[in-house]
Amino acid sequence: MLQGEKTILREMRAEDVLRQHEFDQDIELYGLDSSFPRPSSLEQAQAAYEDSVKNADEDSAWFAIEADGKYIGNCCLMGLNRPHGILELGIVIGDRQYWGSGYGRDATKLLLRCGFHYLGARRIVLTTHARNERAIRCYRACGFVEECRPRQVLWIEGEYVDLVNMSILREEWNGGTS
Repeated sequence: MLQGEKTILREMRAEDVLRQHEFDQDIELYGLDSSFPRPSSLEQAQAAYEDSVKNADEDSAWFAIEADGKYIGNCCLMGLNRPHGILELGIVIGDRQYWGSGYGRDATKLLLRCGFHYLGARRIVLTTHARNERAIRCYRACGFVEECRPRQVLWIEGEYVDLVNMSILREEWNGGTS
């Protein structure tokens, strides 16, 4: 468990499945996550959780994001088995009540601490899209730098949108003190 000022990163629990299923029905979240809408049944969500517990992926570290005693989203570091110390960060705040209030920034800082301090990463990367301006502001505030912007890659809500590839190096990370 990692504790920040606003959030706690902890293991995923069976009781998180119902809230995650609610988030998975939100079409706007898929657009923010650069993916196609894939609403699913509660049974499918429970089966996916059970499968993830049985077949834990040793290449990824997944966390539930908790705030005010409730599950508000999830995040991960991927590429734990890759050479050269490069990890990929992913995060979704599914509970709209926690958008735009620093919860994503707090959780991102915790992931950076986990990646650099505990896992020895040299570089942490992520990809979002140009319309996800709130996320881009969050990542910049956490020290990420835009590296490139592949043009018109994703079809989101009726238009092609650029991707935004960002990274932060160990020496650019401030140790979680900002």
